Amino acid sequence: MLRGVRRITLAATAVLLLALAGPPATAHDPETPEGRAEQAEMLRIYEPTWRSGTALAGAPVTCVNGMAGTYPCKNVDLLSFLPQSALGGGGSSSMWYWTDTRDSNEYILYCRSNGVSFVNVTDPSNPRYLGNLPSSNGVSSSWCDVRTYKNYAYIGKDSVSHGIQIFNLNKLQGVTTTQTFTADARFTGLTNSHTLSINQNTGFLYVSGANTCSKGLTIYDIKTPLSLKSAGCYSREVYSHESVVVNYTGPDTRYTGREIAFNYTGQGRRFQILDVTDKAAIKVLSSVTHPGASFIHQGFATSDYKHMIVNDETISTAGGSPDFVYNIEKLDAARYVGKDVGTRGTFVNHNGYTVGNRHFQASYRGGLRILDTTSAATAKLPEVGYFDVDPSSNASGYSGSWMALPYLKNGVVAVQSIGVGLFLVRPTGAAAVS
Repeated sequence: MLRGVRRITLAATAVLLLALAGPPATAHDPETPEGRAEQAEMLRIYEPTWRSGTALAGAPVTCVNGMAGTYPCKNVDLLSFLPQSALGGGGSSSMWYWTDTRDSNEYILYCRSNGVSFVNVTDPSNPRYLGNLPSSNGVSSSWCDVRTYKNYAYIGKDSVSHGIQIFNLNKLQGVTTTQTFTADARFTGLTNSHTLSINQNTGFLYVSGANTCSKGLTIYDIKTPLSLKSAGCYSREVYSHESVVVNYTGPDTRYTGREIAFNYTGQGRRFQILDVTDKAAIKVLSSVTHPGASFIHQGFATSDYKHMIVNDETISTAGGSPDFVYNIEKLDAARYVGKDVGTRGTFVNHNGYTVGNRHFQASYRGGLRILDTTSAATAKLPEVGYFDVDPSSNASGYSGSWMALPYLKNGVVAVQSIGVGLFLVRPTGAAAVS
């Protein structure tokens, strides 16, 4: 009888968590049929936080014979794990990183449906949860994104009236007991946003998928960090799902020093290169696509800025999950090169970032996948390592890893798993950046 009562209690807890957290994060415009269908799929496969396991710290687990403990792996060791239940609960989606220049401590900003968790990862074998910044007005959303500029964090959410929270990260220094933090400012010039990008060199925030600018690319000046000043708008596409903005230093010397945005239009099925130096006169340098494009989600350039590796979030095949490669040696003449399918599984590729000659990709049920970019010119991206956060399946679907960040010291990679928690891992051997 007690055993039956416990089952009922756990089931009720799961229903309550769903109600509070909403479904795990997706990457579609939530007002489109595709976005609603993806949310329905996530609800079906949602893993509540009480199933997210127990913490692992202090004793790294080496990848041996294809396993790191219970996790399939290749050339990637597990350093630690913090379950979602130890990170403030709710669902989870994006995350970002910040290094305190005063003491070199490193932090992960872990974006959740009901807030943002701050985790000190200076010692990756012993991460410390410092506390939670609750969402504005107590709202909850599957889609949360966070980026940093100097010592400030900017947090947005989609599908709810949230605005953009601004938080002074200097508050994290010296924290020894778990805190509930408060935002230092809240920008209400928009209600919702999907993804954020910040150019550290210029002090401009690029907002994609907001209720402003026809869901295009909305630009704000944040050089005075606690205030956002409208600076521009690019609304010629049906949607901007995500952008990556840089001061260009690549091979096309005509644009050296210009502020260039790589824009991914989701259901617009276009990868674009925009010159956004003049915010009042944004120029489209290239607007291209690949065969069978469905939802051009995100991408990241190779380190030499000759090629762009793009993921298309609603494409998976029985033969493998494809990455699409474009030649961007001439910014005004980008062209599709080909796709690398490999035999990695039918999981769906998501956010990817390049460091050196390695591309680190969060691939939902496939977890972290590490690709060699040496032969990107011929669209060959051999897999040299992986850490699978979802051992039960490599099938398509939208559970598992949403974000993997390869920017921590000593080669440490932070890997998020939706509603499950935060893994810290270290690539070894052929998977390490060379």
